[in-house]
Amino acid sequence: MFGYTLNEMVLIGMVLALGLLVDVFILMMEGMHEGFYVARLSYSRSAMWTLRRFALPAFAGQMTTILALAPLIMISGTSGKFIRILPITTIACLICSFIVAIAIDVPLSRFLLRRHAGANSTHSYVDRLSIRATQWLAAWNQRYTLRSRAVSLFTTSLAMVLFGVAAAAFATLPITMYSERDGRNLGVTIELPAGTSLETSQRCADLAGEILRSRPYLETVVKLVGSKSPLVQGSLGEALAPTTADYLVGFSCRFTPRDERELAAYKYVDVLRAELTAAVSARFAGATLVLQAETGKPEAGDPIQLEIVGDSMGTLRELSQQVQTALRAIPGAVDVRDNLGNVQVDIKLRPKREALDFYNITHDELASQIRFAMSDQEIGKFAIGGVEEDLDIRLGIAWPSRRGALGGPTRLTELVSMRVFQQDGSTVPAMAVLETDIGTSPISITRQGGQRSIMVSAKNQTRLPSEILADLTPRLDALQTTWPSGYRYRIAGEAEEAAEAFGSAGYAMIVALFLVFALLVMLFGSFAQPFIILLTIPLALTGTFVGFYVLHMPFSFTAMIGGISLTGIVVNDAIVMVETMNGYARRGYGVAEAAAHGGADRLRPILSTSITTVIGLIPLALSDPMWEPLCFAIIFGLIASTFLSLMVIPAIYHLLTRPVSDDELP
Repeated sequence: MFGYTLNEMVLIGMVLALGLLVDVFILMMEGMHEGFYVARLSYSRSAMWTLRRFALPAFAGQMTTILALAPLIMISGTSGKFIRILPITTIACLICSFIVAIAIDVPLSRFLLRRHAGANSTHSYVDRLSIRATQWLAAWNQRYTLRSRAVSLFTTSLAMVLFGVAAAAFATLPITMYSERDGRNLGVTIELPAGTSLETSQRCADLAGEILRSRPYLETVVKLVGSKSPLVQGSLGEALAPTTADYLVGFSCRFTPRDERELAAYKYVDVLRAELTAAVSARFAGATLVLQAETGKPEAGDPIQLEIVGDSMGTLRELSQQVQTALRAIPGAVDVRDNLGNVQVDIKLRPKREALDFYNITHDELASQIRFAMSDQEIGKFAIGGVEEDLDIRLGIAWPSRRGALGGPTRLTELVSMRVFQQDGSTVPAMAVLETDIGTSPISITRQGGQRSIMVSAKNQTRLPSEILADLTPRLDALQTTWPSGYRYRIAGEAEEAAEAFGSAGYAMIVALFLVFALLVMLFGSFAQPFIILLTIPLALTGTFVGFYVLHMPFSFTAMIGGISLTGIVVNDAIVMVETMNGYARRGYGVAEAAAHGGADRLRPILSTSITTVIGLIPLALSDPMWEPLCFAIIFGLIASTFLSLMVIPAIYHLLTRPVSDDELP
């Protein structure tokens, strides 16, 4: 319907939906089980009793989860496009699951639920165990957390303090955009000084190639002399630079399968970089190396990118050297370079007016002859006939260094050997009527907002990009105060993408909370009870924060997606719990008793939902490092929410709900 293919993101969305959609089925079947086996009602009465009791809370629960996921579709940037199909898939599964649970699951249970003969007055072992656990939890809450409003206030405050401590500990964790996954491709590019001959590049390639071929974890190594490796992706400016030149050497490598090596592919890169750098630098001065392993991240380029903007290219090159020096001094920054790369020799030829007059050569004649000498020119067409295109006839000078290929001189000796024809047919040395100005110029020039710019790039080793940039930014701010007016830097690359993605996700969470709160207000007709339900979110996030801190797991974009998904799950459970408490209150129970019994009654469904969700996410967490933070954010949050909500939510209900008559109850 939406034009998406069946890809990895769709499968991840379906796995995530598996943990979310099972809740509505558990809720319906729990109601049918309670009515059919516990209350001993007939199938028809059990079905009607289940729908009257749980249909509206189930709808509200599914809608809160959908509203929590829907704003993720609006996340901007490359990461937003990358992640967008995940919430769409999950929302589609949730909508279908509610329809199936109400229209198919409940009617289908008629053929699956059976009561054994002579079992009218007995319960199964699981039912007896569930009843005893429910009674124990209700008695425990009444005895401790619901003993008085003061105790309930203390319980709630303690939970909020625990959330604050967990959030403070979580804030010390580093931030990354995506976790690295194990790929099999490796790109290596070696850039020698400008002017390096192809023979020298061949020797460098042979040296590096022997090192790469000797590594047992590399299955294939493809050597490219005179070309960059297509597997090395840099900034946009680097992409615009030439990919073929005599001074370039590239290698495209492929790792052996995962079960044939000890480590993930990207963990070999640091050691390999050190070996190659030591070997190449010892033989070829001025060479720079870039290694890039496949990590499965959606964005291309280096994780650390700094763009310097100004007017003069010479000044920008000087500032780039300052920034590169500062970046190399930061531990963990490797492969530091800019997108200017090697400069090319730039020779300007200017006519000598007096000499042209002396030899009676016009400017047009000189320009025409130099044009033919410096490059081949089309002088006509050779007609073949038929439907085939005519052949171009091109005129130029056969320079020895070109070895029969078209083009201009490549050596200075060839340049000074050029001669210019006079009108009488005699020739004079070209240098007699031309003066040379030899300089250097960048191979490519990029612009940002109409101004020239240079991109300084680097990769990270042993440290996250956010940690490196945190150390680098104060130094760059100090350097910028010494720069000429009009020159500035900005952080680009992964950090820029992370700021955009996390900012969009933060706004998405705010919108999601507002939509969920508005729905709950309409459902319960109260502002207090939606507040009770939303307080399950910090209880769940407490588990996520503590789990990430204990494992020292960096907070990533996928972890934020997991946190947003977690809110939908725990709010779903809290809606049914509060509605169950309201049901007890409508039957004449006091607020404390209603809170105790309503919370205890949800013990079995909450445990069922949490266990099935955790079991469904564990295989994904263990199989793919990129989605590990998303899964663990939900798993840790569910574990904490399962235990805390059964004690804290009744206490909050006790605090914020006042005894009222049946007509006034929501």
